[in-house]
Amino acid sequence: MNGGIPPLRDRRFAAAFIVVVHAMVGVFVTGLVVSLLTTSTVVQGAGVLVGGALGAAFAAWRIRRTPEEEREDDGGY
Repeated sequence: MNGGIPPLRDRRFAAAFIVVVHAMVGVFVTGLVVSLLTTSTVVQGAGVLVGGALGAAFAAWRIRRTPEEEREDDGGY
């Protein structure tokens, strides 16, 4: 398949997809780690929320750190 997944060709949709995926990975990883460390559901819930926020923030930081010419659409569709 040449050109990637059609809905992700738009760079804004692709950026949102990256942020959501990073947030979900953050939720999953912190959920596993926190559930191993404590049995308190309140602490587990807070850990999951913090993990999701940190994952989304990391993705946004990585996207902003990428040079603009690498983020631009190539227009070759």
